[in-house]
Amino acid sequence: MNSDNTLKMQAGITFLPKLNSRLYLPLIEACGGVEGFFLESEAALNALYPTFYLKKDLFDRKQALAMAEKELEYIDRMNIQVCSVEDHRYPFLLQQCEDAPLVFYYKGQLYSNERTFLAIVGTRKASAPYRLRVENIIGELQRLCPSLVTVSGLAFGIDITAHQASLKYDIPTYAVLGHGLHTLYPASHKNTAEKVLAHGGALISEFPCQSRIFPVNFLQRNRIIAGLCQATFIAESAIKGGAMATARMAQSYSRDVVALPGRPEDKMSSGCNLLIKQNIAALVENGEDIARVLGIPLRPAEEEQPTLFSDISEESIILKILAEQGSMNIDDLNRATQIPLPQLSALLTTLELQGKVLSLPGNSYTLL
Repeated sequence: MNSDNTLKMQAGITFLPKLNSRLYLPLIEACGGVEGFFLESEAALNALYPTFYLKKDLFDRKQALAMAEKELEYIDRMNIQVCSVEDHRYPFLLQQCEDAPLVFYYKGQLYSNERTFLAIVGTRKASAPYRLRVENIIGELQRLCPSLVTVSGLAFGIDITAHQASLKYDIPTYAVLGHGLHTLYPASHKNTAEKVLAHGGALISEFPCQSRIFPVNFLQRNRIIAGLCQATFIAESAIKGGAMATARMAQSYSRDVVALPGRPEDKMSSGCNLLIKQNIAALVENGEDIARVLGIPLRPAEEEQPTLFSDISEESIILKILAEQGSMNIDDLNRATQIPLPQLSALLTTLELQGKVLSLPGNSYTLL
């Protein structure tokens, strides 16, 4: 059997979505592997199907191979690679998950199992303070865990923050996508995706280029994010959302889950607080807390615990938030920065005297 046919058959599995799962690995193994499945006679397959509670004539193997042949044209042109569960490059941790894909596509570099993999996910409506916290924590982890690889979904909010912070601190990062690797959603993150590849990371998807994009794909890909990693870090999340689903998937795989706590009145912290209350997630506040969960030995003389914004000055925090928001009322700035109101008022006065901010009617401020 030549390698081209092997590749075509591996890609063919991805056009049989129900079959592309380790749940059906026993069926594939009974056929002698992926190639054996496609070479097996209809009669022999139909005899096997009842054992796995499958209907006869369920899979159109001929059509799947025809589509796979076309898919190979895409992946050859776009430098996309195929990784099957039979491949030594297949991630060990993902391989342990019963619903992991038998075959996935990727661009970039897959790292060895000796690396430490951490999923970082959260709300798409991430607040400025939590984006800064994620960036600071990733910076701490870069120092504490040189073997770190981060994993997220390239979505808005916490996801893109995790990827960009990883790039900033020269940490390899995987972006797991809910569509084929021929395109990118959201399109505004194309530049970050290119940097992920340029800095030794990877784009990963179980979906072929010819598959349609459905909303459920993005929930489905979350199991891969959780499955790739020793632990999943929920940075900010409401009660409902993809990050919460990812946390529960990680729990189902017996992986560690950690979460940043938030104020009870903050809707976007309610999910994290619930995970902590239900003992699904360990409460963490900084990189050292996460390093302990990952089993990374810390220096005997631990440094002073960082504050909410680590070494970023309060003036810089105010300017960064105003740059993102345009203008804000002082009460909203207080909630966003968590700087005590009297201190915040004094800082704003100083920045105004320095010609960096402008006071607006209604006790609001904007950048000059």
